[in-house]
Amino acid sequence: MKSIKLKLMILYAAVVFVVMAASGTFMLWDMRNMEIQRTQHQLRAHIDRINQQILQSYELNELIDAPSWAGHGDTEYDIQAMIMNEMGIPIAPSVFVVGTQRFNCQALISAIYGEEGTSVGRIGTDLQGIERRWIAVATPVTRTFGNNTEHFILYARVNAQFMYENLSMLALALIIMIMIALVLTLVFWFFLANTHINPIVTLTHHTKAIAEGDFSREIVIKSKDELGQLAYNFNHMARELQANLISMASEKNKQEAILQNTSHGVLAYDTNGNLIHANNASVELMSGTDIQDDTNLRELLETLGFDPEEIYELPPGEIREAIYDGENYILLACATTYTSEANKLEGFILVLQDITRQAKLENMRKEFVANVSHELKTPLTSIQAYTETLMEGAMDDPETATKFLKVINDETQRMTLLITDLLELSRIDSKNLALEMDVIDLTALLRRTIHQSQFLADQKNQKITTDSLDESCFIEANAARITQVVSNILSNSIKYSPENTKIHVSMEITEKFYRIFIQDQGMGIPQESLARIFERFYRVDKARARAMGGTGLGLAIVKEIMEEHGGRVYASSQFGEGTTMVLRFNRYEDDI
Repeated sequence: MKSIKLKLMILYAAVVFVVMAASGTFMLWDMRNMEIQRTQHQLRAHIDRINQQILQSYELNELIDAPSWAGHGDTEYDIQAMIMNEMGIPIAPSVFVVGTQRFNCQALISAIYGEEGTSVGRIGTDLQGIERRWIAVATPVTRTFGNNTEHFILYARVNAQFMYENLSMLALALIIMIMIALVLTLVFWFFLANTHINPIVTLTHHTKAIAEGDFSREIVIKSKDELGQLAYNFNHMARELQANLISMASEKNKQEAILQNTSHGVLAYDTNGNLIHANNASVELMSGTDIQDDTNLRELLETLGFDPEEIYELPPGEIREAIYDGENYILLACATTYTSEANKLEGFILVLQDITRQAKLENMRKEFVANVSHELKTPLTSIQAYTETLMEGAMDDPETATKFLKVINDETQRMTLLITDLLELSRIDSKNLALEMDVIDLTALLRRTIHQSQFLADQKNQKITTDSLDESCFIEANAARITQVVSNILSNSIKYSPENTKIHVSMEITEKFYRIFIQDQGMGIPQESLARIFERFYRVDKARARAMGGTGLGLAIVKEIMEEHGGRVYASSQFGEGTTMVLRFNRYEDDI
């Protein structure tokens, strides 16, 4: 039985049935008792009249033929009366004396023992031999006739069939009333239950819809009673729940977006060491290491450099760090725990930070400091040595003194050039020097710079050749800086190319860029060194570079200046066949 409406209808019908059945039964029982008492009262009154008017007035032999009192009873109540001896044998009237009836009801038995007795519903035959139900009263009486005291029993009975028939008809009427009441109750409660059940049914459907994620439904409030208040509270709950779920979903999406898009790898493990969450960065970082994505927590901790037992016993809020130095990545790993609201350990969090670039930058910084120290120490050592030699007497020899002073001057110029380049890089790195940009003709600048560099080429009997550079090509740049870039590249090409060779300059024009190619006929650059020539202080041939007065900073400065202009510089080379340096510039917008 799943319908609450059906349950209520059956419940109310059962209540009505029980109440009406109990009430009707009590009413029938009370009416029966009242009728029996009224009938017994009439029987007693009849017995008193017989006692006073007949028994006490006639001789014993006259009772049988006494007047017609025994003619067959009271006409109104159909009472039959008789006089019996003390043993319960009828002695008058004659109709009962000569009859075959036997009187052995409870009323007569009580009278034989000297007490008034009553009997209700006793089945017996009437004068015609028909069985009927009787209500009887038997009373022991005495009379004194002369000197004799005689004992008699006065017995009276009345046909109760009519009373039982009336009670049966009343019971039938009561049953019909109960059935009608049940039908009316069911009909009434069917419509009444709708007013109470329909809101509950509606609430059930809306609750199911909410459980399935549909928060758009709203219950129509039709009353201000408890059901109306329930509907109002339900609508309010649905709106608040929807708002909370939207907020939680937004917060979850935000956290998920942060976790998935952060550069740090985040791994979450439960207390059993099973991986329960890994963001994209962690998968990428582990793919570049010897760590497998299905590695359990203990193995991962050991691989990263942690003591697993220390992490397992780590108090909430504390963090431990370890460095993993792999082939492709250097990772900073941080381990901590997370707990529930009851401060119960629920798992472990590992955060992996890629510090490869920082480590390389730190190594480059250390290498840069070492290179600067070395580059400064070498000329200072030479200056100190020659100065001490001069002070010890070499200055007395004019020829030696002049030679030594020339070396000191060369080393001083070398240090000056180094310091100048370092200051230049420092200004570029600090971003404090804003470049004044102008629209310049790159072709004209290139021709002018080539003309200025031809003097150096002539000293080595070299020739700078060009393709046709007649078309104007405009870029937005700082002319002095771009001149410095082109001069530096040409200077290196002249410096590292043998005598009697050619240096060829050409330009390529594309839809968005201008590319300048400067090709020499020097020794070239090995492939393993080609990617590092723009690093500070990097030299392919250190001894040869120092001998030619290079500081190892020129190409680094070129790269920084080109990047400041949104351009690019790169090189292609075959060892022993020369090098081609490529400068790429963005075309000026109005020139596109």
